[in-house]
Amino acid sequence: MDEHNPHEPHRLTPEEVGARVGAILSDAEREAREIIASAQEGSGRRESTLDDLTRALERLGTRLDAFELATAAQIEELGRRLTELVANGAATADAPEDAQTPQARPRGEESAAMSAARVRAIDLAVAGYGREVIANELATSLPRADVEALLDEILVG
Repeated sequence: MDEHNPHEPHRLTPEEVGARVGAILSDAEREAREIIASAQEGSGRRESTLDDLTRALERLGTRLDAFELATAAQIEELGRRLTELVANGAATADAPEDAQTPQARPRGEESAAMSAARVRAIDLAVAGYGREVIANELATSLPRADVEALLDEILVG
């Protein structure tokens, strides 16, 4: 259960998802090695049959399906949160409400091209691309100065 809201199930963090993926792949590798070793030995152990291999693959498929269902819900939730953050302008709690700096202007004043570039930049950053790659991508539709200002606003560090 989620510690902040006891009525919601625990949401997996990226680290937890990674750990689960690692565990599933490790178990699958171990099972595959056992099947291969069993097939190669032949003496002293029962030889693996096509049915044994089929059952092992079915178990692996079932585990992967369960993992896919678990992570799909997490990915959908992260996408929804990202959309909300972009729509709400990712306002910070410590910024004074009356400060109307160029970076704190309402999103309604932002051009459609800038809004699209903002969403694309966030999407690329979440996908793991570096600042220079994102800047080159956005430079095809925006002046370089606007791209740099946008990246200064979006990217931390």
